[in-house]
Amino acid sequence: MIARIDLAAIDELREALPLFTHKPLPHLSYLKGDQIEGYWLDDIARELADESSTAFVSRGADDINGLVLYGDSPWDTKVIGKPVAFIKYLVGTGGTQDSRLLDELLDQVLQHAGGRGIHCLMCKVQPLQLPSIHALERHGFLLMDTILDFLFDSTLTSFDGISAPQPLDGLRVRMANPEDLSELLTLTEKAFADHFGRYNADPKLPPETGRKVYQEWVRSSFSGAADWILIAEVDGKIAGYSVWKKASPLEMKHSFDIVHCTLAAIHPDFFGRGLYTTLTFEGTRIALKFANHLDGPAHVRHYPIGRAKQKLGWKVAGVRHSFHKWLQD
Repeated sequence: MIARIDLAAIDELREALPLFTHKPLPHLSYLKGDQIEGYWLDDIARELADESSTAFVSRGADDINGLVLYGDSPWDTKVIGKPVAFIKYLVGTGGTQDSRLLDELLDQVLQHAGGRGIHCLMCKVQPLQLPSIHALERHGFLLMDTILDFLFDSTLTSFDGISAPQPLDGLRVRMANPEDLSELLTLTEKAFADHFGRYNADPKLPPETGRKVYQEWVRSSFSGAADWILIAEVDGKIAGYSVWKKASPLEMKHSFDIVHCTLAAIHPDFFGRGLYTTLTFEGTRIALKFANHLDGPAHVRHYPIGRAKQKLGWKVAGVRHSFHKWLQD
């Protein structure tokens, strides 16, 4: 039986979460099972406290054996100009009925989202979530891109043993200040002009969508979504930046030992000149004052980023596939 579930039934989910085959944050392998499940339950509760989020569960004879949770994506909606929602969790217990249950859960989401006027549904899943991936594809979701989650674990890799990159002549690395916002927005537009992320891969989105999304990301970073932004200046001109965020209050509640590198960009005039490597090295050095583990995403096709991270001791620890489905044009 498929039924909508609300915050009042959160204790039922507490019992169900350990049974689900795939759990969030698999790239943070240092976390214990109870940390992940505690974080997961609190995150679901937080989402359900927001009236724009909706969850459905599949109930077996004795317990919950499937879950889908989706909610509005204000950021995407603002940039795209049409209502967008994001499926945050789509999981089952891995039993013989998994495929049918996931299909039924997605049927409910599509019907519910369509009734609310949602134009586009997005979802990210791990590669080993094959039943969920196949269910998404059966319902017309299309693969847009693949993201690698890199991790630096200082309990396994000593930062002191990593050689600092050779700095570019005239290079200065400093913290950003509010007066830099305008120049960083211009740099972001140029840096992501030929990007190939999911916003660029979706043929139903205008070509400039990706640039606008990353510019909005920068604006939010100056408005509290980041704890610090590192800037690389060459001869007084801003040539690149990286954005860093400490653990969130929810992550801290569950003792996550983590700092996130959420975004980075280099001006095209400085591609291939080692600025990203320098920004990552300096950002890592600062971040390790606050946590032993650092993570950051990179597109699977962004080979220079991957090489730079691996040179500095970061390792691929997880992978996510992005899917989009348009309910209305």
